[in-house]
Amino acid sequence: MANPLAQQVEKILAGAVGDFIAKATVKKNCELIGSTPDSLTSAQLPELATHIEKSVSFFSGKETGIDVAEKIRNLAG
Repeated sequence: MANPLAQQVEKILAGAVGDFIAKATVKKNCELIGSTPDSLTSAQLPELATHIEKSVSFFSGKETGIDVAEKIRNLAG
């Protein structure tokens, strides 16, 4: 994955769910918003964060999901 933005999202996620699940979560949630990890833009981060929040909340609890989503939204600047 060459896109630094997607790498940052993956790094945030890895802290909550581990590297393997983070990579799969970024890929799947990018697809849900009509993107790919390689073509992800900062304009897509808020929508991506919403989807990822739901995924992480399901597996790691609501607090973790909210925290991860907030960090991803903050990447948009």
